[in-house]
Amino acid sequence: MLVNIKIFWKLSGFFLITILLFLLIIQYIGSALNFSLAESIFDNILQFIFIIVLAIAVSAGFAWIFVRYFIYHPLNRLINGMNNLADKEFDFRLSEDEKDEFGLLSASFNDMASMLSSSMIELKKNRDYLSSILESSADIIITVSASGKIQMINTGAEAALGYRRFDIVGKPIKLLFADVKERDKAIDKLKYADSVVNFETQFKTKDGEIRDVLLTLSRLRNPTGGIIGTIGISKDITEEKRLQTQLLQSQRYAAIGQVFTGIQHSMKNMLNALKGGAYMVKIGLAKDKRTMLEEGWEIVQEGINGLTEMSMDMLRYVKEYKPKLDQVDLSDALSEIYRVIEKTAGNKGISLELIISSELPKVMWDARMIHSVIMDIVSNALDACAWKNYNGIEKPHVSMRAYPDENNEDFIIEINDNGIGMSEDVKSNIFTPFFSTKSRAGTGLGLSISARMIGVHGGNIVVESEPERGSKFKIVLPLSGPGKNKEKSNGQKSYGS
Repeated sequence: MLVNIKIFWKLSGFFLITILLFLLIIQYIGSALNFSLAESIFDNILQFIFIIVLAIAVSAGFAWIFVRYFIYHPLNRLINGMNNLADKEFDFRLSEDEKDEFGLLSASFNDMASMLSSSMIELKKNRDYLSSILESSADIIITVSASGKIQMINTGAEAALGYRRFDIVGKPIKLLFADVKERDKAIDKLKYADSVVNFETQFKTKDGEIRDVLLTLSRLRNPTGGIIGTIGISKDITEEKRLQTQLLQSQRYAAIGQVFTGIQHSMKNMLNALKGGAYMVKIGLAKDKRTMLEEGWEIVQEGINGLTEMSMDMLRYVKEYKPKLDQVDLSDALSEIYRVIEKTAGNKGISLELIISSELPKVMWDARMIHSVIMDIVSNALDACAWKNYNGIEKPHVSMRAYPDENNEDFIIEINDNGIGMSEDVKSNIFTPFFSTKSRAGTGLGLSISARMIGVHGGNIVVESEPERGSKFKIVLPLSGPGKNKEKSNGQKSYGS
């Protein structure tokens, strides 16, 4: 309601005074000219016009005074206050002496200025806090505009790349990449997501040095969602890669040393056997003992065969295995292995059993490799049974089973024996190159080669064994063909690549 506005009463009082003055002026002029109010209005038009003009002039003068002192000055103070805030003078305050609406406006302005000042102080604290985080980070942090120009780099970037801010801000970001195409590759990845994590690339320092980095790149967006640029956080991994290379080199040297140690050990056993056999041959010839001569010659032949087998196994071990995939009928493949080895098992007094379902799926494997692995493990199982002394109840037995897993994702070929079994120490080393429990008869490379062959198929070998109770070898292969081998979580020992 207007009656509640103080300035309304000021205006009302002003115009009331103006009207009264107007009437007094008319009355004074009428008295001075010696005619009444009615006569002055209706009888003398010129005098009436003069009075009206005079009244308007007086009213305009009073109005100008009113507006200037009661409206213009308060509004001008408000405008100046707004300008001061625009100039970031957040401590500026207006006088609240007036008790009218302008006084209320001044109070509201001061409240707004106080809140704005508090907000700016809080924003400055947050900005300083975030800035300190950016500046204290050892990582390389760079923001880039949508046009590909560098907008900001932190102290970590200056230290790692050798540039000062004034050297690099405003320059194309591709300037920092050792290969400019790498920047395009990273940006292409942002087409499918708002961030790219651990993109390995290389930066070039101001001095031309190449630094290996892991780059995490994210889009920057404005409040409406529009893309305004990117922020990249890069970790300098040059030193880590150097140490990694040294470690790999050390591991290679260690592996070479291990290989030579294994070769020397295996060859020593075989040469000792050859010496023993040669000695028996020599004595047999000298004393004309044919039995000793034949036994010695048999030992010599075993040694020669062992050296030949070891050299062939070494060639197989160091070669790069690339499976020649083809549709394999598991029933036929396992049945063939069974036929080949059944007679050998029978000659050793060992029963051999094949358990397969009536319908086994066809899979994409390298039949030659899988055949070699199964033959090697079954041969070891027969040896384990041959080395055990059985009581009257237990008989040596080896079984082969083939079945898909519960999820129908992997296929399992299981080979069980009730032979001498293995201790934990032996079990943990059976896939180590040149480790053998067969003395002069083994090269120690068979299971290592088998593990690699299964590994290139995306599978692994799981081993369970207890001394004097036998062993179980599970060859686990994906039904879909070679792929990434799965990590076992049941605590059993598994091997593969």
